[in-house]
Amino acid sequence: MGGFAGGDEGGYWDDDAFFSQMNKQNSSESKSVRRKKPSIQTSDSGYSIKVQEVDDLYDTISFAPCKCETFTIEGCDDISLESNSIYKAYKALYDFTNDSDIIDFFFEHKVVLTKRIPLKATLKGTSIDAAAFLYLVKEVCNLVLSTDEMVRIGSGVGADLDFLKH
Repeated sequence: MGGFAGGDEGGYWDDDAFFSQMNKQNSSESKSVRRKKPSIQTSDSGYSIKVQEVDDLYDTISFAPCKCETFTIEGCDDISLESNSIYKAYKALYDFTNDSDIIDFFFEHKVVLTKRIPLKATLKGTSIDAAAFLYLVKEVCNLVLSTDEMVRIGSGVGADLDFLKH
């Protein structure tokens, strides 16, 4: 299902449809909420994606090189791992794909979440973080998954993942 070969074999993922649906859903929530299309940043320190909710209000999800014995998330100290939406997205992704490359990747990388969107905000930041995590893993690990498959994977993680549909 996956691999790390690079190139365009990462499968179908319509970025424009993804972010168009995300903005359409938000138009009913608030005129001031406009999610911008995130871009994946690559550096010597790993991969990252910004989940922007409002102009200066965003979370950043990064995959930083780290020898890890288990799936590791930094930046969510007050949330148990099993309750964390990113961890739930990780488990759902692996359960769906059964791709050992995902597990291997997270033995070599930790997830670092820099929260700027308050947990109790009405912006639904935690399930958006889970969706961004799925998007980042899919791109970084070159997973061959359609938008519909991504929606199925994320359906148990949070209601905000409905915006993945066309």
